[in-house]
Amino acid sequence: SELVSLPCPISCYFGSSAGSVMADVKVDIKVNSPKVTKFTVSGKTLKEAQKNLDSRDEWGLYDATRNPKQSAKADKDGNVASVTMVLNPVIELPQWSGYSSATKEQKASWDKMVKALEAHERKHHDIQVDCADDLEKQIKNAKTLDAKALNKMISDQQKACQKKQDAYDTSSGHGAKEGVELDLDA
Repeated sequence: SELVSLPCPISCYFGSSAGSVMADVKVDIKVNSPKVTKFTVSGKTLKEAQKNLDSRDEWGLYDATRNPKQSAKADKDGNVASVTMVLNPVIELPQWSGYSSATKEQKASWDKMVKALEAHERKHHDIQVDCADDLEKQIKNAKTLDAKALNKMISDQQKACQKKQDAYDTSSGHGAKEGVELDLDA
């Protein structure tokens, strides 16, 4: 399953304290465009490359948990006054070591698969952006919000978002139904 959870609970930044009716919370949650990185898949043939891809948990990966930046501030009564989160997601895609010596047809098969895989991982990003938007709305709509309530809100949103990510992977066959496959006859 994809790693898409939101960052560290806000209690990392201030302890849980009781709070009364809160003032308007300033919320800024941003999910940056994913940075695309490559990992090398060895294999002289497409079949060998696929075997090596199959030995991995995933052929590609979307991860929004790396290098997040977040902060929260509470007022003197323990009410959350501001929340800031910036997620810096990464998409990891395969790079085939045997590509340069492959036939035109094999290269076309590889290129088609990688293009479909990147589109699949970008859909995971779209889901993450929607989840972050939902969390921002929940925080803004809260009548009262102390650290404990905020941590629960974030935790619940993480679980709900992971369910959406898992449902997408199930419905797409982890991308197989979207063209993430190699034509070994190429």
